[in-house]
Amino acid sequence: MRRPRGVASSRAISAATLRAITRFAVTAEPVAYGGQALVDGVLMRGRTHVGVAFRAKDGSIATATEALGGGVVRRLLAKIPAGRGVVVLWETLALGSRWLLRSAEVSAGDEQSESSSRAFGALVLVMTLVLAIGVFNVLPAVASTLLVRALGFNSLLLERAVDGIMQMGILIGYLSLVGRSSDVDRTYRYHGAEHRAIHAYENGQALTRKNLGTWPTAHPRCGTEFLVVVILVSLVAFSLLGRLDPLATVLSRVVGIPLVAGISYEILRLLGRYRNNPIAHALAAPGLAVQRITTRQPDEAMHDVAIAALEAALVAEGAAIPAGSERPATRPLPAATKKGEAR
Repeated sequence: MRRPRGVASSRAISAATLRAITRFAVTAEPVAYGGQALVDGVLMRGRTHVGVAFRAKDGSIATATEALGGGVVRRLLAKIPAGRGVVVLWETLALGSRWLLRSAEVSAGDEQSESSSRAFGALVLVMTLVLAIGVFNVLPAVASTLLVRALGFNSLLLERAVDGIMQMGILIGYLSLVGRSSDVDRTYRYHGAEHRAIHAYENGQALTRKNLGTWPTAHPRCGTEFLVVVILVSLVAFSLLGRLDPLATVLSRVVGIPLVAGISYEILRLLGRYRNNPIAHALAAPGLAVQRITTRQPDEAMHDVAIAALEAALVAEGAAIPAGSERPATRPLPAATKKGEAR
């Protein structure tokens, strides 16, 4: 297999970068590894476990693993094409929110006490979902209808077009604005390292700094890609409902988002599996372009954290680490206790 060319700048998804992703990447496995950038860390999600790695305040890499939940409802939903997307999305949001809070504590040097209980993490998750659905979905839908009617037009197609433009504008504006923070900039760089580690693993390469450096920081199955697909799918799906009054519009968006998310997940899986297909290439291009904002050039130390997180997940699942992989020096993350509790 030919080795992909390096990318001069992770801030620009050029045609060469798109070719590096689609032409050289092999077909993804049916169940592929995914990940998330944390505060000075990376989370990798496998079939049954997640592996996390943090760059601690003392410069060392602390790692931990966690088994994914089971349950009858989860198993039933996982058998339904649109349902499994909802399961993966919910687990990703729940685990991601909790480990994001934990990573902030580790980064601050507080490894042993945990102020972010599961209840607090759940509250943060609910607030995030309410804000995301309200600002990124419901607000543009209602505003586009009111705006188009105020201008004297009566076109559902125009309303949905304005809706899509508003959603993309809010998303890109938000991601760009928060990216100006030095802390978020660092998280975006860990995001790039996470993608590179997955690229290398999916293509059968050893997990080394050198191999990771040859891959682009964008990835077709990224959460940013998912958000773009959700916007496109929602525009089509909600257009089929016809014109609704504002209250019905709000209710349809809230109730319909899980179904839209499930369909979007299936589309994203297909784009990842058939990424060599020219149609899949074209459909993936908008999401990859938005990753100019959410992924940035990582340094070698960040590559080590991404490698450590992926290897932790592989070991927890009993999977083989690719031969020749580097094994960054790590230590276990101490078990946390809630503040005020005795150890």
